Order: sequence, then C-alpha cells, then structure tokens
Amino acid sequence: MGVTASVMTAVVLSATATATSASADAGPTPAEAAVDEFIRAEMAASSIPGAAVAITRGNEVLLVRGYGHDSRGAPVTGGTLFRVASLSKSFTSLAVLQLADAGRLSLDDRVVEHLPELRLADPRGAGITVRQLLDQTSGLADQTSSDLDRTQPTSTTEAVASMSSAHLVAAPGTRWNYHNPNYHLAARLVEMASGEEFEHYLHHHVFQPAGMDATSTTIMSTDPVADLAPGHVVAYGKPIAAEGLTTFEAGAGGVVSTAADMADWLIVHANDGRAADGARLVSESGMTEMHTGRAPAGYALGWDTDGPVDTPTRVQHSGNLLTYSAFQAVLPDSGYGVALLFNSGSAFLLEQSAIFEGVLDVVEGADVTTRGPRFPTTTRDAALASSTVVVVLLGTRGILTSRRWAARHGPAGARAMLRMVPLLGVVGLLAAFPYLASVLYGGRDVTWLAAAYAWPALVVFVAASLVASAATVMVRVSQLSWHRAPGPGAGAGERRTMEPGEVTPRDRARLEGSVAEVERQPAGEDLALLGDDTTGSSWSRRAEECA
Repeated sequence: MGVTASVMTAVVLSATATATSASADAGPTPAEAAVDEFIRAEMAASSIPGAAVAITRGNEVLLVRGYGHDSRGAPVTGGTLFRVASLSKSFTSLAVLQLADAGRLSLDDRVVEHLPELRLADPRGAGITVRQLLDQTSGLADQTSSDLDRTQPTSTTEAVASMSSAHLVAAPGTRWNYHNPNYHLAARLVEMASGEEFEHYLHHHVFQPAGMDATSTTIMSTDPVADLAPGHVVAYGKPIAAEGLTTFEAGAGGVVSTAADMADWLIVHANDGRAADGARLVSESGMTEMHTGRAPAGYALGWDTDGPVDTPTRVQHSGNLLTYSAFQAVLPDSGYGVALLFNSGSAFLLEQSAIFEGVLDVVEGADVTTRGPRFPTTTRDAALASSTVVVVLLGTRGILTSRRWAARHGPAGARAMLRMVPLLGVVGLLAAFPYLASVLYGGRDVTWLAAAYAWPALVVFVAASLVASAATVMVRVSQLSWHRAPGPGAGAGERRTMEPGEVTPRDRARLEGSVAEVERQPAGEDLALLGDDTTGSSWSRRAEECA
C-alpha cells in the first residue's frame, strides 16, 4: 500500500467542510480514503482499538476523523473525548506565557519569588527559574524526586509541599531531565500569578478563546469526566478496557480533549498565537519562546523541537498515560499541524508512533507505506507468552526434582550452595526489574504496577520467572537441610549426609515413644494400634534398628 505526496496535495485542496461530519453525506474524498486506509491498516496490525486524527494548515481545518471504537463500544469520532496526557504541558506553558505577557511574572524570575512556600531539601532549588521549570532544566529528576513511587498529592498546594524532600541531580539550567513535577509546580505558579484556580484559568483564558468548547482539565489522572470512557491496556494482542494509574496530573497531563478541539489548538500554534477567529491568546514573541528549543536535546517550553534552535523544522510532543496516548506536531515552514489521539498506550508507544510519523511523512510529501514496528506488540507478546509457559514448566520441573538434586549434591556441602549462585543471581535480577526498566527508560520512574499497565505480557513473564526461580531455590535449600541431618560420628557443629535407609533422630524418638506406649498396654488390649502385627515385634525390631 503506497501513500504518496499527491494524497496530501488532495487533502490540502479539500475544504474544511469536507473533512468534518458533512463529508459523511457526500462520501469520502480520495484523500480521506487514503488516510483512512493507512491509519486503519496500522491500527489493525497493532491491536489499537480507537484513534482520532486532526490535520490543519494555517487557520484551516483539513481533516478531523475518528477510527475504531471506545471501551464502551461506541464508534470514535472527531468529537470523542481522550486524555491527551503530556500534551497538557503545552497548555500550561501557554498559560505561563500569557501571564508573562501581562507582566505578572518573567520567565527568568526565580520560582520562589512567586511560590515562597517552595522549599526543597537541596538549597540550590532556590535558584530554579520559571523558564527552567518549563524547559525541564530545573535539576529535578525522577531519580531523586519520585513521580510515581510516592503518595500522590491531590492539589497543587500539596504538590508544592511534596517537594520538600527533593534533591537536585544537577545545578539548575545545566542538565535536562524530563520530570512531571516541574509542571505541577508550574500549575501552582499559574494560580499564584493569576489569583485563579488552575482549572478555572485554563478554561477561561486558554480553552474558550481557542474555541475548544469540549476541552477540560483534571487534577488526578482518573478523575471522572462526563462522556469520557476508560482507555485500554493491550495484553497478548487484546485491548482490555481499564482505568489508568491514579496519579497527580495538574499542569503535566490532565487535559481531556477531542480531535476537533485539538485542530483548534494546532491553529493557535501555526498562526503565531491567534485562534481561528483571529482572537490572540499569546503574543507572537511568547509563541516564539514556546517553540524555541534552547534546552539540551532541543526541548522548548512544553514542546520538543527538530532542526536549528532558532528556526525549528518541527515542534512536537507526545503523551502517555498507559491507557491513553497522544501526539501533536506543527510544521512551521508549511503551517501544517497534526494531532493523533489513541485510547490505548504501551511501554514505548511503538505502534502509535509509527502511525504518527507516517501521517507526518505524508504531510511533508513523502511516499509512505505501512510502517509498523518490525516486531509489533502482538508478535512480542506471543513470544513472551511462549516463554512464560516454558519458564513455568522449567520451574515446576526444578521443584519436583529438588529432592533428587539434593540427594545428588548434598555431600558436596558448600559446593552444593555454590551451584545455586547462578539461580540466586537470576532471582536478584528479576527482583530488580523496576530499577533495570528505569535505567532503560532514561531514568524515568518505573514501578511494578506502572510496568504492568505499560506491558502486561512482559511483567507476567518476569513475575513468573521470579516466582519459579525463587521457589526452586527455597525447595532445594529445604531438601539440602533435610538430607544433611546430624548423625553418629559428627563433631560439634558438623553435619553429615544421611545414608540410604537411615532414620533421623526425630523419627527415632517418635518410634521409641510408640513402642513404649505399646508396652504399657495390657496384653490383648488396644492391639489395633499395632495393625496386623499384634505382638508388637515389628515396632521393637524397628526401634532396635534405630538404636
């Protein structure tokens, strides 16, 4: 399947009305059909249940469309609500720039000038500027100020207070670390500088002026929103309806929007801060600040950038709440804007990213074919499912053969324990899974629960491997202890291996007690205790053997 530059040429020529619900009456244009084919094919290959796209140019909406269904079975449309996750940072950034335009603050102000209650454990925190919060160079990072693995705040004031134990990983302005609490603090900054609650400010000064009537923001990631269905996790190729982790998201990831509203948001950023109706939300210089990636790695203020610092070729951002994910991009040279919203997430958003990058390539005139990841999630999950079965079978075999293993290796003493060192190493590595995942994830905070949402099949495999390995170790240690009981000839503190047929001291004492009990019984009475041997001779012989 090929989608060429001519497809987007047709899209460009399509009228706004053609891309909205009116197009349903007239039938799809060739451009819409081509975009549909590309996105649907990618979604089907990736087990993504629902998505919505918005494409704009300048102040025109070229395409708004939904695909698939939500977790309640309703078809996704351009008006379906999605949690847009970290795309929310661009809204927070614009709110701060509005306040800078109004003279309420400056990007180079120290944050403590506006938030005197902010007191970090690290004294260098007093030097963090407003700009450094927005471009993620404050020095705060997940490594020393956990985002997920903590008691979640429930308000912006609690979010500020929760930073009291935070240390910096670097001096402010010297290193870039993606850290959601930077934007939690920015949300409180908006409140203090404006005198309004954060949600109220965004509604009246950002969403409404931009024409985003269906958009709202929440404090927690699972706060209920009318008409918003739960998202999905994908396990073994099957999307499963699920609410996400409950995390504090004010300023960082709480915005809920639609593809239609996101088209209006793209227009603001492609039109130098003006909405489609001409209303100005932020100054042109403020918009330039938002899109200029002066931080390391090209991060701007709530946006990432590609190309030269002063003239980026693309400004974009992605977001992932594990059950929802989203992408947005503006191409400054051509004025195009693209937003893609998904009602599912994953660990690395490989499938979702492939769709987004494919649509962007089409917009930029490239010839694009179906381009999902080389090993899609369904393939990886199938491999993990098979591996999990193998691990369970090997663990079961290890447990069932532990007695034989102990009998064979018991005489080796310390060497027998050394034989289990590799297995103990496996247990240690598996138990450290969240830490290792964090390292692979660029130092971001990872917990067992977050990993289970992001990649269920992987966590099931790791958990099964951990249980199988740990159980095998425990049973083998137990069997070694059983086979190495003290006996005649063993010195103080020594243990020796029992010979075949040898009885432990505990069994000997029990047998001797049973014989004594029999001998106390009058002849002919309670002989049922002895079974078929009414003379008790077998008990006596057994006791003699134990002597």
